[in-house]
Formats: sequence, C-alpha cells, structure tokens
Amino acid sequence: MSVYEPDVMRKLLSMLEPKDMQKKFEANWKDAVKKRVGSWTGHTERMTNPRPRRQCEWEAEVVEYINYLSEKTRIRSAKALTRPCLDSRIPILGPHFLPPSYLHAQKRNPSEPAINPEVLYLKPLRVIHPFYHPELARCPRCDCADGVSWDGWTGTGPRDVHGVMLDEAAIGTQLRCESCRNDPTKRRT
Repeated sequence: MSVYEPDVMRKLLSMLEPKDMQKKFEANWKDAVKKRVGSWTGHTERMTNPRPRRQCEWEAEVVEYINYLSEKTRIRSAKALTRPCLDSRIPILGPHFLPPSYLHAQKRNPSEPAINPEVLYLKPLRVIHPFYHPELARCPRCDCADGVSWDGWTGTGPRDVHGVMLDEAAIGTQLRCESCRNDPTKRRT
C-alpha cells in the first residue's frame, strides 16, 4: 500500500523534466486529469450513488501517475528485447493506493494543517494495469496472449469494491488482441 499525494508527486516528477519543460509538464498533467474527471463524471446520470468529485480527482491523479510510469517503461521498438528501466529518482508506488490522511497535511504544514473533510473520506484505489500485473496480458475475449495490447482505461472510471476490512475503489485497463480488435464479433472458443 502506498500513500499517494498528488501535488507532491506531480512536483517531484516535473522536477525530473528539463527546466524549460517543467511548467508545460505540470500543465499537461493537470489538463489530462481534468479531462479524465470530466469523462468519468459525465456518466453520473445513470448512477444511483455518483462518486464525489474529490474522489474522482484523486483517482484521476493516480491514473495519470500510472500513465507516466507506463510511458517511461514502454517498449518503443519491435527490435527491443527488454523494457526500459525507470530512472531511480522516480518512485514506484502501487498497485494499492491510499489517499493522504490528516497526518500528511499536518506534517506538510505543522503550523496550520489544511483540515478538509472531503479528503478524509476518500477511498483507497486498487489498480489493475500491465505495469503491475504483466501476467494478466491476455485477451479477455479469446484468451490469447499474442499481440495483446493495452486499449486504455475503463471508460466510466473506477468501481466501488466492498472488502472484508474496508471499502475501496478499483480500476483496470482494457486489453485486446489484434484479431479481436479487427473482428469484434469473435468470441472465446
């Protein structure tokens, strides 16, 4: 389990970029988060209990962090035999993310910690992504492992999962093989 503080992580990762690209990096990150929150909250009319906006924002920040990790370790050439390694300055958190607690706010600003009840009620997020679970890279439709690629995040956002010890949210990726992507009528044999 990893505590994920969006502002801290965004600043840390932007400092790894060249000086002239840092502001653009942060602006692009914030835009991507805003877009994702907008797409997730656009489905609330069908939900009996829509997700709180603050929960969506925090989850979108986690997803953007995972996109960053995935992009940094993506194989860029068909000739490459192994995935590139992450820079040692990039922290590897997850796949179970905890929201920051009051303790984090208190330690970041001991004289006057920001008490925000919305943040205290955020649910943890469990992420199912090939970065953390490469063994799951199988097509869910035909069960083949050849030519399987990540086809984006689930479109409606995380789902609530009721656990034995605590409630949390879970989000995963969509996987498709080349033949199922080309022939959507194909079914598991």
